[in-house]
Amino acid sequence: MWFGTTQGLLKYDGYSFKIYNNNPNNPNFIENEQLTEHNTIYQVNNSLWFAANNTVFKLNTKTDSIITYTETHGIKGDVIELHIDDKKQVWVVSDNHWTSKREDTYQYLQKFDEKHGFQVIDSLRRGSREFTRLTSDQKNNLWWSTLTKGTIKYTENGKRLQNYDLNTSGSDGKNKYRGTSFFDSKNLHYYFPSNKGITRYNTSKSEWESILNEPLSIHHAAEDNEGNIWFAGDAFFYRMDRFGNFTDFSKTAQEQVDFTRISELFVDNNGLLWVATDNGILKLRIKPKIFTQLFKSNEKDWGNAMRSIFETKSGDIIGLCEREKKLMVFSPNIQEGKELELWGDYNATTNPLHGARFFSMDLDKEYAYTVNEDLVKIRLKDGFTTVFAEFANRLNITGASPIITLKDGRLLFGFTLAKLTIYTPETGESELVFKDPIEKDYLHFRYFLESNTSETVWVGTVNNGLLKINLNGTIEAHYDLNSDPPLNKNNIMVIHENKDESLWLGTFGGGIIHLTPHKKEAFVYDTSSGLANNNVVGILPYNDDHLLVSTYDGLSFFNMKTKRFHNFFEEDGLTHNEFNYTSFFKDSNSNYYFGGMNGINMFNPKNLTRDTLINPILFSSLTRFNSKSNDIQKTDFSYAANSKVTITPYDQYFQVNWTIPNYFKNIENQYFTKLEGYENTWFSQGINPYVRYNKLPAGDYILNVKGTDFSGIESNNTLKIPITVGSIFYKTWWFILLSALLILAIIYGLFQFRVRQILAIEQLRTNISSDLHDNLGSMLSGIAMQSELVEANAKKENKSKLNKIATTSRDAISQMRDLVWSIDNRRERTSDLLERMEELADELLFPKNISFHLEKNNLNFNKKLSITAKQHLFFIYKEAVTNILRHSNAKNVFVKFTNQNGFGKVIISDDGTINKTNKSTGFGLANMTLRAKKMNATINFIKEDGFEIHLKLPFKL
Repeated sequence: MWFGTTQGLLKYDGYSFKIYNNNPNNPNFIENEQLTEHNTIYQVNNSLWFAANNTVFKLNTKTDSIITYTETHGIKGDVIELHIDDKKQVWVVSDNHWTSKREDTYQYLQKFDEKHGFQVIDSLRRGSREFTRLTSDQKNNLWWSTLTKGTIKYTENGKRLQNYDLNTSGSDGKNKYRGTSFFDSKNLHYYFPSNKGITRYNTSKSEWESILNEPLSIHHAAEDNEGNIWFAGDAFFYRMDRFGNFTDFSKTAQEQVDFTRISELFVDNNGLLWVATDNGILKLRIKPKIFTQLFKSNEKDWGNAMRSIFETKSGDIIGLCEREKKLMVFSPNIQEGKELELWGDYNATTNPLHGARFFSMDLDKEYAYTVNEDLVKIRLKDGFTTVFAEFANRLNITGASPIITLKDGRLLFGFTLAKLTIYTPETGESELVFKDPIEKDYLHFRYFLESNTSETVWVGTVNNGLLKINLNGTIEAHYDLNSDPPLNKNNIMVIHENKDESLWLGTFGGGIIHLTPHKKEAFVYDTSSGLANNNVVGILPYNDDHLLVSTYDGLSFFNMKTKRFHNFFEEDGLTHNEFNYTSFFKDSNSNYYFGGMNGINMFNPKNLTRDTLINPILFSSLTRFNSKSNDIQKTDFSYAANSKVTITPYDQYFQVNWTIPNYFKNIENQYFTKLEGYENTWFSQGINPYVRYNKLPAGDYILNVKGTDFSGIESNNTLKIPITVGSIFYKTWWFILLSALLILAIIYGLFQFRVRQILAIEQLRTNISSDLHDNLGSMLSGIAMQSELVEANAKKENKSKLNKIATTSRDAISQMRDLVWSIDNRRERTSDLLERMEELADELLFPKNISFHLEKNNLNFNKKLSITAKQHLFFIYKEAVTNILRHSNAKNVFVKFTNQNGFGKVIISDDGTINKTNKSTGFGLANMTLRAKKMNATINFIKEDGFEIHLKLPFKL
């Protein structure tokens, strides 16, 4: 809703106002803020046209940008009237009074064109005042009311058709026309002459006729959705119904708002009439007439309190007026009521209806029965009444005193279980239901209902819950606070049984209980479920899927399939919000009756079956607090369809605001939300039209919003708002991906660096081994050869020395060869190790006539060995062979390689005995143990039957 005031433009969403004015600190700044009467606000697509301070503006409602129309757009002076017709064509009346000489003062009728701006359609000399009005009829003809030339009619294209002389108000001839026009939905022309009330053009007689001949000046008119026309003057406010009857609402309106002038009338899409005054706004809810009010008094509080309602054989409806203690008869055919006067053979000083609450009828609908302290029988055709005093000891006038007619025509009544009585009207005979003494008597019966099950009756009590009584004198079932299933209240005021034998129980203070005995289930519906009030006094079914429920505060229409309530109150046409127990009835014509504290309400439920609101829930705005900018930011989404919300990681919280554009009692609307992706159930937000979330995890969500209005009608849509919560940069996928790539790049770089190092080391090892082999080997070989040559020609005393030099050189060459082989990366496979071991055996053992046996079981000959493993394995083997040569007389050496259970095993043994004459330092075994330890291997020495070395490796060969 948009409102124009003398202090700015207001946008209203039902809960808050967005203000546009010329305050320089207002983010919604507009240059001019004084909007005056008749400069109506018009919305065209996404633009809002308005006139302020005699200037025309167009506001873009999505961006809040404004276009100001001046002389450069063709405006002739000040704009004094703005009008947009049914085809969204923009018309203005401009006035050059303040910019021209008096003799050149004109008023201009101008029409807007997107290409050429405002074009002059017509002009006329201005009177002494700036009075002018524009309106359109149902054929979209334009009517210009002027002060000097009367009312002029134009086509929608601007062609002048006719002048109308409708009013004469002055004798000077300068300001003779002061009236305005209005056209209703039937295109009837109303004219409001100054101080002469209302006239209307009679098309059949081709003449004007006065329909409200009062000395009043009417300035505004509006037609509501029911065909009523509302007229307003300064402090006058009238309604003319569709039959032409006038009702003065001036005093009623003044009681709500103390005003001196009505400045505008407006009917919104929901039929709500807005009345703008100089002291606030009135809202009038215009609804179709649903309820016919019977026997209502004019008293403001309690009036004609009505109890039991029933139908006669002739179709008349009778209700008990409790305050007057008389029966009122309503004849639907003639729409009038009267009293059924009682007479008969009873004490004339007493009223036989005193204390009566329930009425039942015989099967022929000729007699009505009630109970108080006696049984009372009333002949309906003439009111003849008979009182049966013999039942006084079974009744209590202070109690509810229920009575019903059973399907076989017998009557059932009684105050307690022990006094429960069946009476046969035809014979006058009666009998107690419980003929034998009762172990526990139940008191204070409130309601009887004959069950669908033969010979059984449901009994609602004040203090003892619900009883199911067999008329043979037994209690078949009892439900209360402690039963299975339990009830939430023991005070049962009304009972209705479904075809499936489930029950609807109206309670005092506990709402409605849906009891299904055979399933042992009991569900409660109360005000938290949408019920009008928790004190339920009447239940009637409608079709198979609805219930009419009367309460102490309103009438509820319950959809049993959707579990939704639609509530009705006095503002909907009820006689009173508080209803009475026993006061509900459905007649033979499917009319429903509910009586309360002031009369009876008659209606047909088919008029109540609207279950959804006309207006959908709309996303109105988003509020958030941004920690980075340290401010609260609000974004308007009211004109952004299918909006998607993006929340930054710096938004500490955000609040989604919505509205239902139905402005009658909108502060009582109820809302429910569910955030998909975060919540699995619906949460009630109560009357709050918003929901707030704090620091939601990053991700995509959908906010679902649904609502009901004050009467329980649900919105016809579920608002769905996509919400994306962004991640802080270091949690975003691209940052994580880049970080992962960077880490991989670093790892790859380190790997490449390590590979280059290893290759360099291997190359160095190769170079060293080659250099040692080529250079140092050549030198040592040369020394050995030179020593041997010198030895051949040397003296005898020098030959041993030269031989030792040659031998040492040969040993050095052998040691160097082993060392070179161990560091050479070109000889690193298992097969290379075995081959070198065989070569060493040939070099050392063969000359000594010792046989070498090598056993190779399930080995991986291509397995690469680390330099450490290769060195230590070879030198352990070499040390073992050397020890055999030095300390054993063995003839055979056995070496066995095998893989077992994930480990490598090496066994070196011989078949000799230890030569005790050769002493050992023990460094050989120690060296082997040390080398095994460096490989994380275990080594054992066995000295029985030769010598064995057992080496267990931590890896397979």
